[in-house]
Amino acid sequence: MKTIFYALVLFSMVCIAVSAQSSEDDLFKDNTSGTLQIDGDIYQVEWMAREIFDETWLDRWAVEGDSLVKIEKNKLFIGRRENKHLNTAAIWYRPDLPSDVIVRFRAKPLPPEENNACNLNLFLHAREMDGSELRFGRSGVYKEYHQIPNYIITFVGGRAPGWSRLRKNPGFNMLHESEIKSEVNREYLITVTSYKGRIRYYIDGSKRHDYQDKEPLAAGKFGIRAWSTTGYWHQVEFGKIISDYIK
Repeated sequence: MKTIFYALVLFSMVCIAVSAQSSEDDLFKDNTSGTLQIDGDIYQVEWMAREIFDETWLDRWAVEGDSLVKIEKNKLFIGRRENKHLNTAAIWYRPDLPSDVIVRFRAKPLPPEENNACNLNLFLHAREMDGSELRFGRSGVYKEYHQIPNYIITFVGGRAPGWSRLRKNPGFNMLHESEIKSEVNREYLITVTSYKGRIRYYIDGSKRHDYQDKEPLAAGKFGIRAWSTTGYWHQVEFGKIISDYIK
């Protein structure tokens, strides 16, 4: 009997693990809502949009910086230019997003590994200092974004030791740090959520940051950020979080 009992327990654990992984990998469906489970956190989400990076993509995105940026097979490609000094890219999603938001996407640093920083960074809730809507047209210099309200989450590696850091601007204030390294030729599923001032960030279904901001930023723009990086981004999905079940 004990053998049967332990077998049933093991089977149940496997089913739960598979269910959690499936919920994170489910494809977005237009105008749908549902429950999403990631690393024990459960969200009720009303999905808003999914970016397919077609020929109209610049109607929805604004590009800053001097990196090579183009669309290839419905993927956003960012590449290093050998004759450019900065090789930066800040690519902003134009539509407004709610304060309680989830954004997830897939990204992959591409060869060559040499001089590839493998930056898979993002901005969240970016606005101007006076609280107005973010104005596009900055040069891409990193310090420019430290002077306006936003959260920036970095995920870097390549030639560097690698890390992920959650910071709050203005001021470039460190909120949390995690030891992990992004690698060339590996695709990652990245998810960030903001719900009632709690910022959570997941890489391949594993939670890397969890920070409750006592003075949370107002809703703002989402952006993709890269420096000295060659790679692609795709399947970018946006949703409004209706509720969560706190772990």
